[in-house]
Amino acid sequence: MELVRRTIHMIRQKGKAVSQMTLDDDYNIPEAMPDAGMIVQEKGKIEIEEVKAENGRVLIRGALRFFILYMDDAEEGSLHSVKGQIPFEENMNVEAADDGDSLKLDWMLEDVSAVLINSRKFGIKTVATLELTVEELKDEEVPIAVEGTEGTQVKTCPLSAAALAVRKRDTSRIKDEIILPANKPNIRQVIWQDVAMQGTELRLAEGEVVMKGELVVFLLYEGEEGAKASWLEQVLPFNSRVDVSGCQEGMLGSLKLELANADLEIKPDYDGELRVINIDAVLELDIRIYQEEKLDMICDLYHPGLEITPAVSSVEYESLLVSNASKCRVSERLKTGSQEPPILQLCHGSGEVKVDDCTVTEDGIRVEGAVQVQILYVTADDSHPMLCLKGSVPFEHQIEAPGAGKDSVYYLHASLEQLSVDMVSSGEVEVKAVIQINALVFAGKALKCITDVTESPLDLEALKALPGFLLYVAQPSDTLWEVAKAYRTTTERICELNGLASEELKAGQKLILVKEMGKSRE
Repeated sequence: MELVRRTIHMIRQKGKAVSQMTLDDDYNIPEAMPDAGMIVQEKGKIEIEEVKAENGRVLIRGALRFFILYMDDAEEGSLHSVKGQIPFEENMNVEAADDGDSLKLDWMLEDVSAVLINSRKFGIKTVATLELTVEELKDEEVPIAVEGTEGTQVKTCPLSAAALAVRKRDTSRIKDEIILPANKPNIRQVIWQDVAMQGTELRLAEGEVVMKGELVVFLLYEGEEGAKASWLEQVLPFNSRVDVSGCQEGMLGSLKLELANADLEIKPDYDGELRVINIDAVLELDIRIYQEEKLDMICDLYHPGLEITPAVSSVEYESLLVSNASKCRVSERLKTGSQEPPILQLCHGSGEVKVDDCTVTEDGIRVEGAVQVQILYVTADDSHPMLCLKGSVPFEHQIEAPGAGKDSVYYLHASLEQLSVDMVSSGEVEVKAVIQINALVFAGKALKCITDVTESPLDLEALKALPGFLLYVAQPSDTLWEVAKAYRTTTERICELNGLASEELKAGQKLILVKEMGKSRE
């Protein structure tokens, strides 16, 4: 007797660890740059260079890339920017981690702050949170049929498992250009730039993943002929595709799109004037595509004329609960400090979604976090022509996922779909944001699975002890399958003898049973 098996490819979490580290360092302004009089704005991002697992430990190497916009100490201050990095190396203990495992690392910066130590030195400090998930690819073989022994009785149960069809990382390049409007001066030197992604939409298609969204480009620059600092903000829609072998419409995807890098290059136009901005952005796509496998798994078997002993082991798998894309709208009013000069004009608003906590509830998953906002604005004070207002807009959102529990596995990705900043008064700004949250939720399940069977002749003495004919009274917990198996007959034969239209039994129901003396193999 041979079991016919179906292989299900799955990815399983082996371990998880969270680590917080403080990155703190001093930065000396290059000699070619003027002295600093005031910090206007700062920002940063983590760049991971290496993630390596070995013997229960994971080594992470990377750097904090930071950027500082400052005003010099001259009487009529000018704006300047510098950039630098703080390298780091972190070891995280995950007992199950081993070489060859799949490592998924997410990071979040609590806040990047810069202080002016003296006119030639900044102090940079931030708290970085690293969340590491160790996963392994595993194949589970599930029995679906029996070959080789005629008359074997098979009982099946339905199994719906989320099989991993595609697991890969890929990149896509977005190239575009911006031409300065006629009312903007030519570019002499770029002071500060910010490129963000918003309104992304990811869709699975035949053999590819389709990406749509917008790049919000902000450029602060020094104009020609002594013009004051000018700025430009423009939204560039993009539509891109990444080839993904094995991807099909109707599959389920956990897709995470990040803006890895964006370079701006200033080029001359046809008249030789620096008025063309070339954008080269690199998008990183983390792809997990699942296919729901629905099959009938053998959960029990016997033969009326043979002794069959199954070997059983536990199979852990994930079943899809919900694939959810929802939006959360938030708004908040932010005020400048009482000592700050009044707002004259808003230049640019940027934001980033920070998820602080996810809690599984009876109705689904509750997500709590905040949108961290930075607003660059022009003041009415010539000694402080530009300042930055920082704020936080909290949010709480409920993802509907009936059936979610402690054993559920979920993948969440929160991104900023839209951000608008409006001036309410000279000291107050209203921030409105739309947060997009994509969730893929699985229920973790375990099932006893038959891995092998052995055959042997029947115990003739035990077989003789069974009556050849009897009237059986069904007990409350009985099933027709169990009765047929115990008395060496089949469910079909019992239905035939008793004129049953279905295999449902009621307590007290009387059944005529005849022992089937199936033939053993020679």
